[in-house]
Amino acid sequence: MSKTKKIVVIVSMVLVLAVAAVLNVYLLDSTNQTGNDENSVATFFETSRADRQATRAYEIQQLNDILAMEGEEYAEARANALQQKMSLVEAIELELKLETMLKAQGFADTIVTVSTTSDNINVIVDSDNLTREDTARIYSVIIQEASISPDYVNIVAI
Repeated sequence: MSKTKKIVVIVSMVLVLAVAAVLNVYLLDSTNQTGNDENSVATFFETSRADRQATRAYEIQQLNDILAMEGEEYAEARANALQQKMSLVEAIELELKLETMLKAQGFADTIVTVSTTSDNINVIVDSDNLTREDTARIYSVIIQEASISPDYVNIVAI
Protein backbone atom coordinates (compact mmCIF):
# COMPACT_ATOMS: atom_id res chain seq x y z
CA MET A 1 0.00 0.00 0.00
CA SER A 2 1.37 3.40 -0.93
CA LYS A 3 2.13 6.10 1.59
CA THR A 4 -0.77 8.26 0.34
CA LYS A 5 -3.27 5.43 0.76
CA LYS A 6 -2.02 4.77 4.29
CA ILE A 7 -2.48 8.43 5.19
CA VAL A 8 -5.99 8.46 3.71
CA VAL A 9 -6.92 5.32 5.66
CA ILE A 10 -5.55 6.73 8.94
CA VAL A 11 -7.29 10.08 8.45
CA SER A 12 -10.55 8.28 7.64
CA MET A 13 -10.26 6.17 10.78
CA VAL A 14 -9.61 9.24 12.91
CA LEU A 15 -12.65 10.98 11.42
CA VAL A 16 -14.86 7.94 12.07
CA LEU A 17 -13.58 7.79 15.64
CA ALA A 18 -14.28 11.50 16.15
CA VAL A 19 -17.81 11.16 14.75
CA ALA A 20 -18.45 8.18 17.02
CA ALA A 21 -17.25 10.13 20.06
CA VAL A 22 -19.46 13.12 19.22
CA LEU A 23 -22.49 10.89 18.67
CA ASN A 24 -21.79 9.07 21.94
CA VAL A 25 -21.68 12.32 23.90
CA TYR A 26 -24.76 13.67 22.14
CA LEU A 27 -26.79 10.50 22.69
CA LEU A 28 -25.74 10.18 26.33
CA ASP A 29 -26.70 13.80 27.01
CA SER A 30 -30.10 13.41 25.35
CA THR A 31 -30.77 10.18 27.28
CA ASN A 32 -29.80 11.78 30.59
CA GLN A 33 -32.00 14.81 29.96
CA THR A 34 -35.10 12.87 28.93
CA GLY A 35 -34.82 9.90 31.33
CA ASN A 36 -35.65 9.96 35.00
CA ASP A 37 -34.30 7.86 37.84
CA GLU A 38 -37.13 5.34 37.67
CA ASN A 39 -36.45 4.61 34.02
CA SER A 40 -32.72 4.43 34.68
CA VAL A 41 -33.20 1.81 37.39
CA ALA A 42 -35.58 -0.22 35.22
CA THR A 43 -33.14 0.00 32.34
CA PHE A 44 -30.31 -1.09 34.64
CA PHE A 45 -32.14 -4.26 35.65
CA GLU A 46 -33.17 -5.04 32.05
CA THR A 47 -29.66 -4.44 30.76
CA SER A 48 -28.07 -6.47 33.54
CA ARG A 49 -30.34 -9.42 32.85
CA ALA A 50 -29.70 -9.23 29.10
CA ASP A 51 -25.93 -8.99 29.65
CA ARG A 52 -25.96 -11.90 32.07
CA GLN A 53 -28.03 -14.02 29.70
CA ALA A 54 -25.78 -13.24 26.73
CA THR A 55 -22.64 -13.97 28.73
CA ARG A 56 -24.01 -17.25 30.02
CA ALA A 57 -25.14 -18.29 26.54
CA TYR A 58 -21.64 -17.59 25.23
CA GLU A 59 -20.03 -19.55 28.09
CA ILE A 60 -22.32 -22.51 27.52
CA GLN A 61 -21.62 -22.43 23.77
CA GLN A 62 -17.87 -22.44 24.43
CA LEU A 63 -18.23 -25.38 26.81
CA ASN A 64 -20.44 -27.22 24.30
CA ASP A 65 -17.74 -26.71 21.65
CA ILE A 66 -15.19 -28.31 23.96
CA LEU A 67 -17.57 -31.17 24.75
CA ALA A 68 -18.02 -31.78 21.01
CA MET A 69 -14.28 -32.29 20.44
CA GLU A 70 -13.46 -35.82 19.42
CA GLY A 71 -10.36 -37.74 20.27
CA GLU A 72 -8.82 -39.28 23.35
CA GLU A 73 -6.36 -36.38 23.71
CA TYR A 74 -9.33 -34.13 24.59
CA ALA A 75 -10.80 -36.42 27.28
CA GLU A 76 -9.51 -34.31 30.17
CA ALA A 77 -10.69 -31.07 28.52
CA ARG A 78 -14.15 -32.59 27.99
CA ALA A 79 -14.31 -33.71 31.64
CA ASN A 80 -13.35 -30.21 32.82
CA ALA A 81 -15.85 -28.60 30.44
CA LEU A 82 -18.61 -30.88 31.67
CA GLN A 83 -17.83 -29.99 35.29
CA GLN A 84 -17.79 -26.26 34.47
CA LYS A 85 -21.07 -26.54 32.58
CA MET A 86 -22.71 -28.32 35.51
CA SER A 87 -21.44 -25.60 37.90
CA LEU A 88 -22.76 -22.92 35.58
CA VAL A 89 -26.19 -24.55 35.33
CA GLU A 90 -26.35 -24.89 39.13
CA ALA A 91 -25.44 -21.19 39.51
CA ILE A 92 -28.12 -20.17 37.00
CA GLU A 93 -30.74 -22.23 38.81
CA LEU A 94 -29.75 -20.78 42.18
CA GLU A 95 -29.85 -17.22 40.82
CA LEU A 96 -33.36 -17.72 39.46
CA LYS A 97 -34.56 -19.33 42.68
CA LEU A 98 -33.10 -16.53 44.85
CA GLU A 99 -34.51 -13.78 42.62
CA THR A 100 -37.95 -15.39 42.76
CA MET A 101 -37.79 -15.82 46.53
CA LEU A 102 -36.71 -12.19 47.03
CA LYS A 103 -39.51 -10.93 44.81
CA ALA A 104 -41.91 -13.04 46.87
CA GLN A 105 -40.57 -11.24 49.95
CA GLY A 106 -41.84 -7.98 48.44
CA PHE A 107 -38.79 -6.52 46.71
CA ALA A 108 -39.71 -4.78 43.47
CA ASP A 109 -36.80 -6.09 41.42
CA THR A 110 -33.60 -7.95 42.15
CA ILE A 111 -30.56 -9.28 40.36
CA VAL A 112 -28.64 -12.09 42.00
CA THR A 113 -25.26 -13.28 40.75
CA VAL A 114 -23.74 -16.48 42.03
CA SER A 115 -20.07 -17.15 41.48
CA THR A 116 -19.19 -20.51 39.99
CA THR A 117 -15.66 -20.38 41.39
CA SER A 118 -16.36 -19.27 44.97
CA ASP A 119 -19.17 -18.98 47.50
CA ASN A 120 -19.81 -15.30 46.73
CA ILE A 121 -23.36 -14.13 46.08
CA ASN A 122 -24.15 -10.56 45.03
CA VAL A 123 -27.66 -9.17 45.40
CA ILE A 124 -28.74 -5.93 43.74
CA VAL A 125 -32.10 -4.70 45.01
CA ASP A 126 -34.37 -2.01 43.59
CA SER A 127 -34.91 -0.04 46.78
CA ASP A 128 -34.43 3.61 47.63
CA ASN A 129 -34.14 2.97 51.34
CA LEU A 130 -33.05 -0.49 52.36
CA THR A 131 -33.71 -0.98 56.07
CA ARG A 132 -32.03 -3.34 58.50
CA GLU A 133 -35.14 -5.51 58.39
CA ASP A 134 -34.96 -5.68 54.60
CA THR A 135 -31.31 -6.66 54.77
CA ALA A 136 -32.09 -9.32 57.37
CA ARG A 137 -34.84 -10.74 55.12
CA ILE A 138 -32.44 -10.89 52.19
CA TYR A 139 -29.76 -12.60 54.28
CA SER A 140 -32.34 -15.04 55.62
CA VAL A 141 -33.51 -16.08 52.16
CA ILE A 142 -30.00 -16.49 50.83
CA ILE A 143 -28.69 -18.39 53.83
CA GLN A 144 -31.70 -20.70 53.79
CA GLU A 145 -31.69 -21.37 50.04
CA ALA A 146 -27.94 -21.30 49.30
CA SER A 147 -26.59 -22.61 52.62
CA ILE A 148 -23.67 -20.19 52.75
CA SER A 149 -22.29 -17.83 55.37
CA PRO A 150 -23.50 -14.20 55.37
CA ASP A 151 -19.84 -13.19 55.02
CA TYR A 152 -20.02 -14.19 51.36
CA VAL A 153 -23.16 -12.18 50.59
CA ASN A 154 -22.94 -8.66 49.21
CA ILE A 155 -26.15 -6.59 49.07
CA VAL A 156 -26.41 -3.40 47.02
CA ALA A 157 -29.50 -1.17 46.88
CA ILE A 158 -30.07 1.09 43.90
